Amino acid sequence: MKYYSYSPHEGMQYHATGKEAQTASETAIKTMISSLEYSAAELQDVTWGEVTERAAATSDTGYALKRQDLLSFETEHPQVINGRMLDQNESLVLVKNIHEKDLLYHDLVLSIAVIWKDLSGKVQRFKQHTFEDVAAVLDLLFEKYQVKRGGQDGNMQFFTFDRRYKLTIAVQKKINFGPELQAAQAKLNEALDEMTSNDTSDLRTLVTAAFSLDGGQLRVAEILRLRGFKIENERWNEAMQIINEAIVVISSKKQIRLYERNVLGEYIAIPLDIAAL
Repeated sequence: MKYYSYSPHEGMQYHATGKEAQTASETAIKTMISSLEYSAAELQDVTWGEVTERAAATSDTGYALKRQDLLSFETEHPQVINGRMLDQNESLVLVKNIHEKDLLYHDLVLSIAVIWKDLSGKVQRFKQHTFEDVAAVLDLLFEKYQVKRGGQDGNMQFFTFDRRYKLTIAVQKKINFGPELQAAQAKLNEALDEMTSNDTSDLRTLVTAAFSLDGGQLRVAEILRLRGFKIENERWNEAMQIINEAIVVISSKKQIRLYERNVLGEYIAIPLDIAAL
């Protein structure tokens, strides 16, 4: 069985016993905290991995000290207070009465959560700073050359000089339709009734499917898809115009993505979504 401790100065260290590992970890965190000018009274409130220590003493699952991130978090948010922990109902429960596996699960999830939240905040700030950087470049271009770079609705792409990296900004809009849509549907039915082509039955099936509700919601994509058909019928074209006028933008969100070109010349997105890594 291996035991380890971690400190910013020494990194990961392995120890012969859990006690040695805990002592090393306590020394590291106390050194770190003392540099932040915590008082002696505040230091007494730090739990120093009591949760994991309790589980290690009563199970064969092994013992691993908390990482520095978790110990830092516990400095501000002690997990064990006078030998007790808060449960989901905010009641204090004696640690010795908590099942060992629940203590291990607690340590596992909390050690991940404190890092996860920090990374999430950094990514959010990075995204905001990135948009600000792009805006600054666009302002410079407009000021110097009296031109704006990009496409419609803010869709833009930028490249490094060697074309290895590509940065894209796309505006994703969530849309719905106003009450005019009912008039468009009526016009489409009139157009279908007027048509004598053999394709009428297929078109009627598409229209019926497009205007049928899906879980109480309009099939936005299917309705918009109807605009792609070239139909020589006045009422049909009037219906398409009504659909255009019925579009309502509910929300608009900018998405930014970075791509890297591989040896085949294809641009592959570099994900920041943890589920995609």
